[in-house]
Amino acid sequence: MMSKTKSMRHLQGALAGRLVAVASLLCVCSWPVLAAENLALNKTALASSEIQSASFAFDGNQNTRWESAHQVDPSSLTVDLLDTFQLESVTIHWEAANAAEYIIEGSSNGVNWTQIASYSGGVFGNRTDVLPLSGNYRFVRMNALQRSAGNNWGYSIWEMEVQGTEVVSEPPPAPEDNLALLGTASASSGNASQAIDDNGGTRWESDHGVDPSWIAVDLGANYALSQVVLDWEAANAKRYDLQGSVDGVNWHTLQTVTDGQFGSRSDTLNISGSYRYVRMLGSERSDGNQWGYSIWEFQVYASSGEIDPPPDVDPPADLPPPDFSNLSYDTLFDVVYSPETAQEWYVKPDGTIVTIASGRARSRHESEDIFYIFPTHYFEHRTFEIEIHDHTPAGENLLEVFYHPEYANYVPPGCRSSYSNVWRADFNNNAGMDEKLQQAAPDGTGERWVCRIQRDAHNGDDGVMRVGEWMEFELQQFLGRFEGDPNVRGQAVYYTDTYRIKLGQPGLFMVRDEALDAQLRSGGRASAPYVRAGDAVPAAEVISVNADSTVTYKVASNGKWTQKDNPTGEVVTYPILDGIDVYDNYVVGSGVADWTTFMREGLNTQWETHNAFMQGRRVFHTRFDTGIHEEAGNPDFPELASMANGLLVKNSCFGCHINNGRGLAPRDNQPLDTLVTKVSSGYFDALGQPEAHSYYGRVLQGTSLNAAIPAEATVVVNYTAKNGTFGDGTPFLLREPHYTVDRLDDAGGATPFISPRMPQNITGLGLLEAVPESVILAWQDPDDSNNDGISGRANIVNSPSAGEQQIGRFGWKATSSSLRDFAAEALSTDIGVTTSVLPNPACGRQQTACQQNAGQGAELSDLRLDELVVYLQALGAPSRRPDEVNQPAVIAGEQHFNNLGCASCHRPSMETGHRHDLAELRGNTIRPYTDLLLHDMGDDLADSLTASPALNREWRTPPLWGLGMLEAVSGHTSLLHDGRARSIEEAILWHGGEAENSQAGYRALGAGQRGELIAFLRSL
Repeated sequence: MMSKTKSMRHLQGALAGRLVAVASLLCVCSWPVLAAENLALNKTALASSEIQSASFAFDGNQNTRWESAHQVDPSSLTVDLLDTFQLESVTIHWEAANAAEYIIEGSSNGVNWTQIASYSGGVFGNRTDVLPLSGNYRFVRMNALQRSAGNNWGYSIWEMEVQGTEVVSEPPPAPEDNLALLGTASASSGNASQAIDDNGGTRWESDHGVDPSWIAVDLGANYALSQVVLDWEAANAKRYDLQGSVDGVNWHTLQTVTDGQFGSRSDTLNISGSYRYVRMLGSERSDGNQWGYSIWEFQVYASSGEIDPPPDVDPPADLPPPDFSNLSYDTLFDVVYSPETAQEWYVKPDGTIVTIASGRARSRHESEDIFYIFPTHYFEHRTFEIEIHDHTPAGENLLEVFYHPEYANYVPPGCRSSYSNVWRADFNNNAGMDEKLQQAAPDGTGERWVCRIQRDAHNGDDGVMRVGEWMEFELQQFLGRFEGDPNVRGQAVYYTDTYRIKLGQPGLFMVRDEALDAQLRSGGRASAPYVRAGDAVPAAEVISVNADSTVTYKVASNGKWTQKDNPTGEVVTYPILDGIDVYDNYVVGSGVADWTTFMREGLNTQWETHNAFMQGRRVFHTRFDTGIHEEAGNPDFPELASMANGLLVKNSCFGCHINNGRGLAPRDNQPLDTLVTKVSSGYFDALGQPEAHSYYGRVLQGTSLNAAIPAEATVVVNYTAKNGTFGDGTPFLLREPHYTVDRLDDAGGATPFISPRMPQNITGLGLLEAVPESVILAWQDPDDSNNDGISGRANIVNSPSAGEQQIGRFGWKATSSSLRDFAAEALSTDIGVTTSVLPNPACGRQQTACQQNAGQGAELSDLRLDELVVYLQALGAPSRRPDEVNQPAVIAGEQHFNNLGCASCHRPSMETGHRHDLAELRGNTIRPYTDLLLHDMGDDLADSLTASPALNREWRTPPLWGLGMLEAVSGHTSLLHDGRARSIEEAILWHGGEAENSQAGYRALGAGQRGELIAFLRSL
């Protein structure tokens, strides 16, 4: 389409623009005397928060200002220019409470944003910033990331001005065919069909006095659209959005009208993009319109090409998949960082090694189970940064630990070093911090301490710290500006992680054995350390001490010891980790805290990431209907309350991903609980992605929190036996699932195309997000050109957040390319919460009750979504356990794994590259045992989500890390996409298609060899 620009500047504006261009960077200057025409003047404004109105920043009055909520970072200010402009510059007149760092973003629809300028180094005090801009945008947003030093308030702007030239599109040639005549229409109310009947004497009329109201046309197929003509009756819209959609669920704003006048009129709107659905969403009736919205004819035109009739309502039984041979994709991350940016350490000129780490408050020591849970109020200033300065390479007998707490300590923190008993958290060197380097500010922030460790106090050591030796230390915190500080709610005295270092080497370690440490690291530097807690059983409660160094005692339902005369206790026997030589209890290896394995962040997590991680964890564990935290004792989160107010599967992320693992195991003849049932029309798009069901949308939601919206359906599973025999004659028994959809809302009709999905572990996802596209594509072989029987393909998907095609990585069929998309989709379809990524409710296009009663626009803020995404990214890959990795059976089992060809899909290792936004995830060698590709797994594992058997047989290779901890975390060992396999062995026996030969090879192994393979998989 041709375009031209229309000048919007006066002479002095052009001169000012040249001065900006000559500077080529931003300038900080006084209030300008000559100013370009201000496109933002008196335009619609929106802010993340308002103490003083956002409109004050666009009113042309230098005595009024926008003021954000105090001490909230980030904060944003947005202006809608009401038309698209070729931007040239933005001028911001800051009040003293300004930003040290901010970015300017542009958007064509107010949903998807692009960074177009940035600023850093701002100093407290009144100032004016002029930033050059480029690109064509309608919306401009200032997103303040950090307040200037000394700014204890919020963000305050006298005026924000935008300069540019308007972009005017040439109208396309007059189209000939009205596509709407071939389609069907629906509306929030009224008879929509009368707007597409080619009859100028009939019209659609909405209910009177109802804003918003909408009418939508389903064209039956995607078309490259060029123009929409709305023939309005007098009762028309002053403000409305014209929207397009490919699925009838997710809508994109194509044009916005804001100044419609009462009276009969025709609006001709030039648009572009390929869409199947077109919607007029009226938000405000024209002045004088006391009725509703009324349209004589709703006409839709394509730019060129023949118009095909819509497809049949019922798809054929065997549709061929699309041609995937010529699909293109964009990279998930565009910037390539230098390898040095991924290092959490550096070396000083004198050889001193500085390792930078972070931590969070721990209720007790790492040898105790309570260490591994998150204490109440964990998200309230409970993190800290440490710098470990190892001076031994410089010839000094000195290790300095610089401690920077998020909140002050009311007494000097403790600093203990040199373990004497790891199972008792006994240290030989018990001391406090040596010096307070910086006092806390009045708000409790900014405090700095140093602990100087000047001797190796390990048992039998001579006290000298040498390169190559090991050192570990732990801190103790006393949070509060004073004892009893009301800002420290809950516990105030905390401990920290035990930090292990090898003198003379950078970074942190999990064990005092460098080679073993490398074996344990599934996620490289971003591995989550294994759980090393024991249960301290009082000697008086031990039933027996056994000859094999075990003790027998009773445990309660939570797995912890209980009195031996407790009639409800279960008798157990576990190995002794530490005896009663000094203490009056036995520490036993019962795995009492193993259920927390998937809850830990990566070992190399940095402070800024850690803070976002803690806030994101709060979002993950909050119920979106009530705002209640899933873990007792934590305060409610009112900001999130009532966001889930319609259809949903569960009311929180934690509700499905219990303990960050898989959901509840499905039970025979019972409704699925935490499993999500996908649903579709049977058709699919050019990328092979299923088309939403016309009524139920993409997921069957069995719960409704709104009496006006009926719950959709529940799904019940029952199993039939499937017998088989190993090569040695040993029989086995599988269970085959069959599903019954019990419709609660019969208006939706039949649902022959469904796919129940088990929630997956969410550990290590950020590392998979960091794997370069080139690594994934190197394993792709869709035509099996090497004749090895393996023909995986990368799944190209449309990213709703990026607005482009990318390689899918997440979900059972790799349908999400990023964790932002992954989280937004789950929030939308599973919890019923909208975001800026998916701002429209997850209703089917014909689901009138849902369309009429569900809210529009993003409910969860970008800040909370960003925090949730960081939480998912920073959860470390679960490390292996040191007592398992070198067992003979495990070593033999790994050889069987390779010999059977399992590693052809479950790729043992890969590199994460240097593109990810989080430095912690870059430059890691990881061992996830996946290739992130789709593979044909055979008819037995196929779902019925589409009318294409070939697509239904494809599944993404799931990562295997953490497999051995599944039972401890989730309380069961149900595997595969629908939980049908009750064990690792059953999961192997269900493999077919490309994995048929590997499965047959496993059945041919002897019982001992099969046990070795299972032992290896359990060690991951």
